[in-house]
Amino acid sequence: MFLRLGLIPTIVVSSPHIAEQFLKTHDLIFASRPPIDTLKHMAYGQKNLAFSPYGSYWRTMHKICMLELLSKNKISLNQDIRKEELDLLIKHIKEAVGTDVTVDLSAKVTSLSVDLTCRMVFGKKYADVDFNERGFNTMFQEAVKLADISNLNDYIPQIASLDLQGLTKRTKVVAKVFDDFFEKIIDKHVQSKDENITKDFVGIMLSFMGLQETKDKIKQEQVKAMLFVSVSVFVIL
Repeated sequence: MFLRLGLIPTIVVSSPHIAEQFLKTHDLIFASRPPIDTLKHMAYGQKNLAFSPYGSYWRTMHKICMLELLSKNKISLNQDIRKEELDLLIKHIKEAVGTDVTVDLSAKVTSLSVDLTCRMVFGKKYADVDFNERGFNTMFQEAVKLADISNLNDYIPQIASLDLQGLTKRTKVVAKVFDDFFEKIIDKHVQSKDENITKDFVGIMLSFMGLQETKDKIKQEQVKAMLFVSVSVFVIL
């Protein structure tokens, strides 16, 4: 079924046979994500793995991510970190049971996810106050919410400058918070004399900076874009 959403031609596929044509037979033609106004600001011009156009840059970022972040070997290396954080959660619950204190399990699981993400990606845990007065999880959920809202700017690009829904303004605020945090993390890694710090994902990504991995050199903006998507992957999982 063919639709036109604003100025964007759209095809709705409901047949398994036609879906196979899109997702398997001609998948490379339809592999790229369309430009999304919200992610232009939050994902550094869609330079991260999840939203960059398919091509040599995407393949390189995919290779780095799979080998250095999500490979079986890397997951195994982080086993002690996961066990340590789970032990802390279990200890907290046991102590709460002994004192008859109510435990918000949803909040604790979310906190566990954030702590694991920080340790595996950034090399250490960061408190909410280190990130922003609203806290890491709150800002991340705001980012997800903004990315999920249907944005008129995507369907009628000519009106984007008007920001009729106010989404661009809100997105820039969230993007600035994440960008400042990533800058702080990167600066700390660059200035550190600790060789072990290169073992986390930030250190590994920084080691690729300046290399001609694609037709364009990997720069700090690409590193921050990959940090954003790596944080998203771990928090969502």
